[in-house]
Amino acid sequence: MTNKEKIGAKKESATPKKENFISKTIVFFNKYNKIVYGVIIGILLIISAILAFNKFYLAPKAEKASMLILKPIEKMMAGDSASVLIALEGDDEIDGFLTIAKGYSLTKTSNIANYYAGLCYLKLKDKEEALNYLLKFKHKEDVLWYSCQALIGDIYDDMGDAKKAVSFYEKSVDGNEDPYFAPINLFKLGQMYEREEQWQKAIDTYHTIENDFYDQYTKMGVARFVDRANAKLGK
Repeated sequence: MTNKEKIGAKKESATPKKENFISKTIVFFNKYNKIVYGVIIGILLIISAILAFNKFYLAPKAEKASMLILKPIEKMMAGDSASVLIALEGDDEIDGFLTIAKGYSLTKTSNIANYYAGLCYLKLKDKEEALNYLLKFKHKEDVLWYSCQALIGDIYDDMGDAKKAVSFYEKSVDGNEDPYFAPINLFKLGQMYEREEQWQKAIDTYHTIENDFYDQYTKMGVARFVDRANAKLGK
């Protein structure tokens, strides 16, 4: 058999396979078309239900929650214990952060309410409840994320759990570019590394402040802590 004949034979043998696959697909569809249509319709119904839920339930609920949270925030800003307690628990006139966090749990505002509830508990000297609510704050893209992680680090530090404190201070600086809070959180992390005698990590952290936030590095007098850490390493 010549090469041309071999090539022609290969083409001829390939064609039945393609037709066989198509025919099998058609047979399968004809046999199970009710199931296929049922699955498609089911998926479309689920998508429609989700869209309807978001439009007619979640969106109005989110809008209402975003308006409700303004009053307890304003109340909390008064600063006194009585106002903070009202901001937290609410009264006859306003819904407190606890009510908003629980009653609007599927909204972004509920997440923010958890954060503010944690702040209120901190102001009321209840660190365990503060920690409970701050840990519920989940969205990293929120501007309050880094502040929340640093506060959690502070609480764990006060509780004597250095390992968890370091972990949350690390989260509070990871990607944080805020020119004021980022260097403060970095400094706290450096101090924790020193207490744990992780001198090189402390030095690296202080150098991050120097490289990324030089003005704050100078104002905070971080250089002397670098010298101290270097001395501990024998440099």
